[in-house]
Amino acid sequence: MPRQILSKQKIIETSVSLIESGSELSFSLVAQQLGTRSQALYSYFSNQQELSYCVVAWAINQVSQQLQQKIFGQTRIKGIIALATEFRSLALKHFKLTQLVLKMPRTNAYPEVTAAFEQLRSLINQLLATEYSDPKQQLLASRYLRDLTIGDIVNVGTDWFADKSLPADKSFPKMLEQVLKNIAN
Repeated sequence: MPRQILSKQKIIETSVSLIESGSELSFSLVAQQLGTRSQALYSYFSNQQELSYCVVAWAINQVSQQLQQKIFGQTRIKGIIALATEFRSLALKHFKLTQLVLKMPRTNAYPEVTAAFEQLRSLINQLLATEYSDPKQQLLASRYLRDLTIGDIVNVGTDWFADKSLPADKSFPKMLEQVLKNIAN
């Protein structure tokens, strides 16, 4: 096998591919996939945990970029629902990667993760501010948005919604719209 030129980006992208194929992320599996030894990865990541958090940062950055493109110019409740629906769609399309992101505890130990989440939070807050001027309403809307979106992703991704008479992709925006309209009251 020809020798691979390693880079942090190549290691992260290989890790993402492995996760999305259903493999458990490990230095040895990533190294094997790249045609090198696991010791070579230590030049880029101090341990498995750092690699996992770098994958989380990469995933959140990808989502933020795609959301910015998809919802550009949208505002108010329609824009908020568009953001949540697109976020939900991306998360379900890459559910194994989503599971990794959701299972990693939040920490400030990795600045790139903190920055990625801050970018996503800023995008959400800017959109919420187009509908809610009161900071407490914005916070409440943000929490509802996260709770409903993450809950729906987990329920759909794990096939917990067994009753198909009302498809989840139809009920999700309806529930979200109802909740968001009630915040201002």
